[in-house]
Amino acid sequence: MDSFVQNQAYIFFATLYGGIVMGFIYDLYRIFRYYLKPKKVATFIEDFIFWIIISVIFVTVILYTNWGEIRGYIFLGFFIGAFLYSRFLSKIIITAIVWIVNGIIKILKYILKFIFFPFRLIGSKLHNPYNRAKSRVNRLSKRIKRYLKLPFTLLKGLKKNIKTMFSKK
Repeated sequence: MDSFVQNQAYIFFATLYGGIVMGFIYDLYRIFRYYLKPKKVATFIEDFIFWIIISVIFVTVILYTNWGEIRGYIFLGFFIGAFLYSRFLSKIIITAIVWIVNGIIKILKYILKFIFFPFRLIGSKLHNPYNRAKSRVNRLSKRIKRYLKLPFTLLKGLKKNIKTMFSKK
């Protein structure tokens, strides 16, 4: 009888640990969604993958601890574990992971800034000559358009004058 109670306590604590792991994975999922901001279809796919992972954890814990037998205290252990994690550890873990991710993002931005520095330098040196050439081309194209419109404008005026000259009074 003593080993039976010990076995049930082991199973309960294992499911408690499984609930904590599920809570941790949920926090990782929340952080992932915060940074990526997915659309509706991507959210559906991510939710589906999340629930597959949670199901795999649930089944794995049950198979390794209880040989696949489902009891009420197993569900209770998972729920209590997830509740304890969300109540006491979630804020600490999320803060730490967000701090780490923000640090990694800052480092990556610094590295990319360092890598693209020569290109930005070249671009800034070419910016003024490009703008001057662009404004000259724009002025030239406006003049050309005006000169190209001139025969049509003259023809239009000529037609108008011819009409008034030959109109009967």
